[in-house]
Amino acid sequence: MTTWTSKFAGAAFAAAMAIPMAAHAEDTLRLEWFVQGQFAGPIVAYDKGYYKEAGIDLKFLPAGPDIKPAVTVAQGLDTFGLGHPNQVITARSNGVPLVMVLQVGQRSSSTYIARKDSGIARAEDMPGHSAGLWFGGDEHEFLAMLGAAKVNVNDVKIIPQAYDIVGWLNKDYDVMQVTWFNELLQVYEQGYKKEDLTFLDPAQYGVEMIGNGVFTTEDTIKNHPEKVQAVVDATMRGWQEALADPAAAADIVLKYNDEPKRDQQIAQIEAMGMVMCAGPTLEGKFGLSRLEAWQTIQKVLLAANLIESEIPLEEGFTNAFWDKAPAASKSIACKS
Repeated sequence: MTTWTSKFAGAAFAAAMAIPMAAHAEDTLRLEWFVQGQFAGPIVAYDKGYYKEAGIDLKFLPAGPDIKPAVTVAQGLDTFGLGHPNQVITARSNGVPLVMVLQVGQRSSSTYIARKDSGIARAEDMPGHSAGLWFGGDEHEFLAMLGAAKVNVNDVKIIPQAYDIVGWLNKDYDVMQVTWFNELLQVYEQGYKKEDLTFLDPAQYGVEMIGNGVFTTEDTIKNHPEKVQAVVDATMRGWQEALADPAAAADIVLKYNDEPKRDQQIAQIEAMGMVMCAGPTLEGKFGLSRLEAWQTIQKVLLAANLIESEIPLEEGFTNAFWDKAPAASKSIACKS
């Protein structure tokens, strides 16, 4: 569970902007969740001093169920945040000027799995079956996939899913929403293999909502472009090193949170590489934002009534800092 967009987002952003802007004691980068391999790039960059070397004294902070980077950055409590284009689009549709400055992930953080013996081979097979989804906004990619497959949502039993895989293991529902870098790895730990599973891919239905990027505010971009450039440069460098040696990166992550198991963190970092190794990354353009991906996301948000009207998407992201980043950082280790 990593994303956040819902019908309550507008109220949340409005409330955020009603809070007086806090003065920064220091510049901060808010993670999306607790410290783990999912964020190995910025953690490695921090640990090795790459942010300071690039010209910014940046501290990373964890998030959690009640701490949303899009809100804390909007409030001025954090300078930068990790998040997804759908969050930036939703924010901007409510008058909050967030801007994505580095697009790390190039595919959806989620996928949707079923057992091979479930009778589900594609989204068109969902009528009469059930799906466990995370609610609060995360469900809309799957619902959009059903729509693209011409499946009436009323013919599918949608069940709110907890932040674990217990319900699916107990066969409470046929399809389960998972992230590539967390719940899917837990499924494999239970003895399932990739060939035991069917994967329903939103990209095949033209509704994929890519994730994982670094955003800030228009004000920071205007008044402190050197800080933005430093964060882009160092974060790209951190991810490049983390993916080149996931074991070494996992050891660094565990310095800041020693609760997870090392092998799990290595697997999580490797899975993050898979999320990144698509689209522009395969062309040697790691970190680039593409308008087409944002257009797809906005289409899903409009269909779900999560935003009232289209926004100028070109204002929601910028590649200006990516353009100036070192060319050597624009390629990462991708498994064939």
